[in-house]
Amino acid sequence: MRADIVIGANYGDEGKGTVVARLAKECGKALNILTNGGSQRGHSILTKEGSMTFQHFGSGTYHGADNYYSTWYILNPMQFVEEYDQLVRKPKFIYRDYHCRWSTPYDIMANLIEEEQRGRKASCGMGIWKTIERSNNIPPIPFDDFMAKPELWPLYFADVRRYYENRMTIPDRWRDLWLSNGIMRHFIADCKRMQSLTEAVSLESLNYEHLIFENGQGLLLSDTGKDTADTTPSDTGINYALSMIRNLGEVDVCAHYVTRPYLTRHGDGHIMGTTDRSNLSASVSEDRTNHYNEHQGAFRYGHLDISTLRQRIKTDARGIDFILDVTHCDEMDRITDFRRVFNNVNAIDTAMV
Repeated sequence: MRADIVIGANYGDEGKGTVVARLAKECGKALNILTNGGSQRGHSILTKEGSMTFQHFGSGTYHGADNYYSTWYILNPMQFVEEYDQLVRKPKFIYRDYHCRWSTPYDIMANLIEEEQRGRKASCGMGIWKTIERSNNIPPIPFDDFMAKPELWPLYFADVRRYYENRMTIPDRWRDLWLSNGIMRHFIADCKRMQSLTEAVSLESLNYEHLIFENGQGLLLSDTGKDTADTTPSDTGINYALSMIRNLGEVDVCAHYVTRPYLTRHGDGHIMGTTDRSNLSASVSEDRTNHYNEHQGAFRYGHLDISTLRQRIKTDARGIDFILDVTHCDEMDRITDFRRVFNNVNAIDTAMV
């Protein structure tokens, strides 16, 4: 069995989707594992049909990969259904770990309300931090157990509402939606649809010769346990994937750390070496796959220090063989510099996958 682990080396937006899509295209039949995070991820690829962004599905889906949500992935039934219906090519099989946490509309609304009240641009607005915080205070119910007991639905939703109402002020302009029965009916319909299209199984029970672990976010955003503009609530490195691989027997593992020749990030969080795009290279044009997001704010740029990059990758990889995948090489030529520092460097431009 072969396992490729695709990890963002910086603040996210490095081009992980492109790397995953190319791996899926090369190997034929693969299982694309969404390792961490949730539908706040936005992994984009350029195809003959145009730019495609994957949030609740793996970027290898376009080339026929089946999907698996790990126990660290947070399900979002509303985003799942919306995105599934828009997929140009749908996965034949979609699996999920039985213990996946899942977001309610209240987690998402509370996320948006809090960001408004803080006056910051640091969230995708998908309720990831809120789902985790709420699950730590209200014991989470496994998705299939919840769906099997309709009599619990109104009680559970009432508990979630009260949890947030005791911790924050719900603005008047949000209150109608917050108390709406319609949004709950819509949510339950999406839950039923997601359940019908997915199967809860252990990774060990599946039989695939090629696994592609697709991490969300990047090493510089890894969890510190605090909800800040600079972090995300998951381990963004190699640990989750390795913990799953240990239970699979003999596996040939290769990590792919993905970077651009420069740094990028969304929102208000700190970025090293911050600079205007025009100062990087005349060829670095407006990004074709990462556009303005009202919740995250502007797409920002910075200078990339290769020696610092090497140190954080070595610390995360812990002796596992890895490849440095450098994307957007057609925009900025630094491959010679990377190859002076790294043994295995793969140069990737922004062409179609």
